[in-house]
Amino acid sequence: MKRNFFYFAWREFLRSASKNKNMATKGVLIFFAIYFSLVAFFMGFQLTENLKDLENPVQVFNGMLLIYFGYELVLRIMIQNLPTFGFQPFLLLPVKRLRIARYMLNKSLLHFFNVLPLILGLPFVIRIAAPTLAPPVFWAWLAALFCMIFINHFLALYIKWRTNESDVLFYSFLGLAAGLTAIDYFNIVDLTGGFGKIFDFVVAYPYAALIFPVAIVALYFLNQSYINSRFYLDELSKKKKQGSTHDFSWLNNVGDYGKMLSLEVKMIMRNKRPKNTAMMSVLFLFYGLLIYKTNGGEEIPEFILVLGGMFMTGVFSMMYGQFFPAWHGKYYPLLMAQNVRMKQVIQSAFFLMAVTNVVFYLLSLGYMYISPKVLYIHLVVMLYNVGVNSWVIFALGLNSKKAIELNQRAAFNYQGVGATQWLMAFPVVFGPVALYGLLSWLFGNIAAYIVFGSLGFIGIILHPRLIDYFTGQYLKRKHKMIYNYKST
Repeated sequence: MKRNFFYFAWREFLRSASKNKNMATKGVLIFFAIYFSLVAFFMGFQLTENLKDLENPVQVFNGMLLIYFGYELVLRIMIQNLPTFGFQPFLLLPVKRLRIARYMLNKSLLHFFNVLPLILGLPFVIRIAAPTLAPPVFWAWLAALFCMIFINHFLALYIKWRTNESDVLFYSFLGLAAGLTAIDYFNIVDLTGGFGKIFDFVVAYPYAALIFPVAIVALYFLNQSYINSRFYLDELSKKKKQGSTHDFSWLNNVGDYGKMLSLEVKMIMRNKRPKNTAMMSVLFLFYGLLIYKTNGGEEIPEFILVLGGMFMTGVFSMMYGQFFPAWHGKYYPLLMAQNVRMKQVIQSAFFLMAVTNVVFYLLSLGYMYISPKVLYIHLVVMLYNVGVNSWVIFALGLNSKKAIELNQRAAFNYQGVGATQWLMAFPVVFGPVALYGLLSWLFGNIAAYIVFGSLGFIGIILHPRLIDYFTGQYLKRKHKMIYNYKST
């Protein structure tokens, strides 16, 4: 074909119905790119100031590279988007599939992560490395660093291709990364020093830098082979694996809302994004290991215990509830046309969040070995999460406008995120913490706990009337929400 793929991609962008929306999003991303570039530049200057008086700053810098590239690899896998292209129409035309694969890989090189390390390392390269190393050695060392950026790039792409096919591979990779970090942190094996010696070897023998371009070429062809093997219509349409089946028919016996509750649980278990959200909320149980720290046996401030309890007992309600009822947005019109009452939808969501709050509270009791106060502090904030925050979440859900893509990954995925989700942190997290701070300042900690527990208990007792109230509010907005979900 006479036209290249960049031309078609540009025409697709200009003709897109959501062009203005995409431009606004790109404007925000450009602002963040400029901000983080400036931050990286000043961090590079600070790093240079810290290393300039050392005996061998280049060797110390080489020893830091594994830490940077290791964390960057994880961030790339979690944040960086895979290269995409609407290639289906070209499969019926005389266009080589390898050409499409090469376009996708070449396009992926235009990414902010490939520029950021250059900005971060620029001050060190100019002020220390260039004057210290001999010219041939300097250029070989610099070329090795430059190639390492693209090795990380193509390695992240391949890992993400593979982990997108299986959640098991994704979490296995995170486990492996955490394990290697622990091995290095506890000095079981000096991985950081070993990786730094690779670049020390380049400084001693400049010709060793040729290994890095070879690694780039190998990873490039590995990604190209993977993409090329997926360029078939039957490969696009068939399912890679049969979804695991779960029997939740027993939930139908729970009550009138059991049918909808069964549908809710099935939706979580069978779709990637809600399932990842549920699994990520479990990881927040380890949040206490970060904030429940004491120096020299000092007692943990009760404010910290309240903050940790709010997150650990209510994290599922916060992460899952923030998209209620947008989880059902793609089939919301069909749901509203079925023999399912809105009251059943509200009841099932409330019951699901209440049960998970109780379960997470029981799991968080392990932190009692750090402070026995966890027993009653987590209990009152759990009651508050069930009896107050649940209704705050339902109130915010009345403004839901964007349907959620259920088959996308949850981590760092901003699809369906609107102003409601960003503002939710204020009434759900900061609001209760501010209320506790005010009450404890005026009346003491015990009075604050009594008020928290009482508000939660009242909300639980009055839940039938509150469910009826929100049922009426959601029914008033039913047609507006259907219209908004169809628009997305």
